[in-house]
Formats: sequence, C-alpha cells, structure tokens
Amino acid sequence: MGKPLNNKLLDSLNRNILEELQKDGRLPAVEIGRRVGLSAPAVADRIQKLEDLGYIKGYRTVLDLDKLGLTIRAFIFFKTSTAQLKHHEIIRLVESIPEITEWYTVTGNYSILLKIVTSSSERLAALIQQLEQYGETNTSLILEENSDPKSVTCPAD
Repeated sequence: MGKPLNNKLLDSLNRNILEELQKDGRLPAVEIGRRVGLSAPAVADRIQKLEDLGYIKGYRTVLDLDKLGLTIRAFIFFKTSTAQLKHHEIIRLVESIPEITEWYTVTGNYSILLKIVTSSSERLAALIQQLEQYGETNTSLILEENSDPKSVTCPAD
C-alpha cells in the first residue's frame, strides 16, 4: 500500500483537502482553499505532494450506466474447479473481459468477486458460461446501488 502514513504530511489540512477531493475531484483549488482555510497555491502545492507520494491515485468520472444502456449489473463469485489456472492467469482472464468493471480476491468459499456491467441478460449469461469453463460461479443481480459512495475518512494522528 505505498509509503506508510506520515503524520506530518497527513495533517488536518491535508485530510480536509482529501475529503473535499473525494466529494468532487474537479473542485478548483480556490474553492478547496476557501473550504479549508488556505490559499489556492498552497492547496495546489499540497495536492501535488499528495499525488507525488501516492496518497492520491487518480481522478474518475462517474457515469450514469442506465443512460448508457448498461442496465444489467451483477456480482459473480468465482472459483476455479481445478488447479488448471494459476492466480495470475485468472486475473489476466478477468481483466480481458470488458464487462468486468471491478474484481477483488476474497476469502471464503470463492476466490474472486467480480462486478459485471452489461446491456443484456443474454450477455450476462454468456459471461457466466465463459467463466464456468474454468470453474464455479454464483451470481447475484444488483437491484439497487449507492449512487454516491461514502468518502473515506483519513486517519488522524
């Protein structure tokens, strides 16, 4: 997970900046500065340092999947049935499927949790069949999801 937390770097101002960026990654430095009590150049400098040290890994755009026609979303628990695929081969397979938007290796009865986003139940069925060539799946359709994920609270000193 990168460098250990440096309490001097993650002072209360930097924690507040990180919280504001999680709410809106496009927020101008001037507005962040107004909210946290710093000048825009000071905010920009702190953000650059947080990026350089890997505390900020990137910025994302959140899409309205329904408007894009991607109305079928599911979680698939997956485990290989034999030792035919090594871990790195499973990951390569998973990353080659564009409809898999997130994956997590997990503990429990299955080894990996996949999030699928697609436009049809037929495509979902085809993905399940593709995965079942290599192992066992357990699929749950997502009925509703949090449209505004919570921000992570940065640890204090």
